[in-house]
Amino acid sequence: MKNSFTSIVLLFFFLSVYSCTKEVPTANYPDSIFGHWDIEGGGTLFFEEGSFSASAGCNTLFGDVTMTNESLTFSLIASTLIGCPEEEGNREQELVALLDKAVLTFRLEENSAQLFNEEGEMVLTLMRPENANLVNAWAVVSIRIPNAISSSILDADTGIVFLADGTVSIQTACNSGGGKYTTQEDRLLLTELFYTERACEAERNTREQEFSQALSQINNYSILRNTLSLKKESETWLSLRLKE
Repeated sequence: MKNSFTSIVLLFFFLSVYSCTKEVPTANYPDSIFGHWDIEGGGTLFFEEGSFSASAGCNTLFGDVTMTNESLTFSLIASTLIGCPEEEGNREQELVALLDKAVLTFRLEENSAQLFNEEGEMVLTLMRPENANLVNAWAVVSIRIPNAISSSILDADTGIVFLADGTVSIQTACNSGGGKYTTQEDRLLLTELFYTERACEAERNTREQEFSQALSQINNYSILRNTLSLKKESETWLSLRLKE
């Protein structure tokens, strides 16, 4: 009986240690292969647990990937079927040839990673993307409206400027405005928003309302390269690009 009790205690101890030390990927991946990467020579790559996607700037390649601490085993790759310019199309085929059913090992070094084939040759170099800073001028790409994500020619001058003093400057499809913002990690709170009251044609008024309604929903944000996503929890309400 005593031996059985001791065995149970030891088993509980080892299970506890295993559960504490087992590596579980998180939303931020600074020290792992998970997350977004830029490919040296052109293209992007994204890894999450069990799957990946890649692009050379035209189609999206995607499939399953089995990961260990130092290796990646790719499955058959599927693709969207957009006709691509020659340069992007050629680069896309290079990526397909490198990744399709491949077994690659990888080595991480700070914000970069090197991928090697089975002969030990380095076939890809990856770099963590350099993301723009929130304090910038951003142009609207799309707005969430009921049951859809919408883009419009009326958004040509629509955007937000986040200033270092905690204020924002806003341009809608009709009026301009402003307000205040605060951030804490990925949380974003917009307050005291106001707009001028210039009369515009009906279509512009409607688009302005869609934009201001989306802004009122925001409570967090993310930035990937030069794209800002303003979100309500995990749902993107506004997508914006860094103004050139």
